[in-house]
Amino acid sequence: MSRRPSIARSAAERRSSKSSGFTLLEIMIAVSILATLTTLLWGSFNQSFRAKRTVEAKMSRYRAARIAMDRITRDVSMAYLSLNNVPGTEQTPRTFFDATRKTEVDELRFSYFGHQRLYADSREADTAALSYFGLRDRKTNKLSLMRRETRRLQADRLEAVAGETDLLCDDVVRLELSYYDHIKKEWVDSWRTSQADGTPNRLPTRVRVRLIIRDDQGEELAFLTESRLGMFQALDTSPH
Repeated sequence: MSRRPSIARSAAERRSSKSSGFTLLEIMIAVSILATLTTLLWGSFNQSFRAKRTVEAKMSRYRAARIAMDRITRDVSMAYLSLNNVPGTEQTPRTFFDATRKTEVDELRFSYFGHQRLYADSREADTAALSYFGLRDRKTNKLSLMRRETRRLQADRLEAVAGETDLLCDDVVRLELSYYDHIKKEWVDSWRTSQADGTPNRLPTRVRVRLIIRDDQGEELAFLTESRLGMFQALDTSPH
């Protein structure tokens, strides 16, 4: 009579011991499932982070190109030409608009009235000379678009006039400038006011700017815009 309760108690103890813990196989299966879910989640997050960095890098390149385009169009819109040269400086006029087609970055030099004087007593003026040109980095071999502005107009070679040079946009593939001749009613790829056989007394009415740059992935991004010149006829304030 006393053995049956002990046998029942031992069976109940075995069942409770089995249900109170996990076997090694169950733990391994749970760990495998957790590792698989963690790997899938990490891969998804990592892919999202890469996509986010790619979009941010491309937007940064778009912003750099837009700033460069806005700067060029704003500067060109304030270009001007004057027939009132200082006596003795006819060979090197103070105002000009010289544009040359190049293989990669077209060169443009012109006088404009948009210079900002930072100091009241400095030898600067509201008018100055601007130049856009390409410069290749010797280390990275990347082509950059440069902008140089003088402090005032002088009857001298542009390279000999004091000024500041700034990087406008890096990793440039192509800068193409075209100029609209309203008399011929056509677009031309060069404009020279400093030459007698060019257009010495007038400016183009519009300038078309086409800029191609590379993003961080090496893909080319193209931008196109136009700028209208406020004064395309040469100024003449001499008494008649």
